[in-house]
Amino acid sequence: MYEIIYNKLSQKDYDNLEGSQKIFVNKGLAKIQQDGMAVGEALHGNLSGCNKLKNKKLGLRIVFTQRKRGIEIIEIVAIGKRSDKEVYVDAEYRLTSQKKQVEAVIEEIINIKKDHGLTHSL
Repeated sequence: MYEIIYNKLSQKDYDNLEGSQKIFVNKGLAKIQQDGMAVGEALHGNLSGCNKLKNKKLGLRIVFTQRKRGIEIIEIVAIGKRSDKEVYVDAEYRLTSQKKQVEAVIEEIINIKKDHGLTHSL
């Protein structure tokens, strides 16, 4: 089982979804939480290391990546439509500009889990 985290912008993406879109995303997140990077298709280029889970009918993509820090964490990078590759441009920007923020959140989770004896030493 993987821990799912959002960055501030991907959380906003999720919050702005409509009902049917949230249903797809929630189902996708459940798959990602269960199977991690085995879900979806690998991305390439500047998004190498990320996967996408897509719904062609809705035109939605979930872009996500695994953070390797001794516990299994999947970061949701972006949720949105593929039109003009917008979701991929957003994902690339977020990965490069918010790396420090995500690392701080991961460190906080690791420390909380360590404090409560929920993880092995790293």
